[in-house]
Amino acid sequence: MDSITIRAGRKEDMSQIYDMIKQLAEFEKMADQVKISTETLISDGFGSNPAFATFVACPATDVNKIVGYALYYPCYSTWVGKSVFLEDLFVLPEHRKGGVGKKLFLAVAKLAHESSKRMDFHVLSWNPAKDFYKALGCVNLTQEEDWNVYRLHNEDLAEVIKDLI
Repeated sequence: MDSITIRAGRKEDMSQIYDMIKQLAEFEKMADQVKISTETLISDGFGSNPAFATFVACPATDVNKIVGYALYYPCYSTWVGKSVFLEDLFVLPEHRKGGVGKKLFLAVAKLAHESSKRMDFHVLSWNPAKDFYKALGCVNLTQEEDWNVYRLHNEDLAEVIKDLI
């Protein structure tokens, strides 16, 4: 395999990242959940107040061809302060098992270590990537601390606040 370069994502990478987001959603059996576009990624990630940042993995011979990405954003813990949330880590199937995912993960971990106190992320219970994260020393909070993750989607948010509108 070509050696891999990890670099910060750029606007012009967003169409390739969007395609991988759709592939990740298909893998997670949630393809119908993707509601954004390449344009949304560009405006949300590169506007005056970026909501996220990315690292991308490229063959050293072609730094414009993306074979994986990590999308993350700053968040805050009232217990430890600044944190980083890793939203997505995805590597094209033909580039898996070669260390690309680990390089992307470590890039975000290094940034989290240098800029904050913690890095959080979610993994589906059936995803074999759990073994990858466990091997890196990551703690499964569902098992260790009995945390549960909750969510309100847009239509649920509207229902919850209907009396306030």
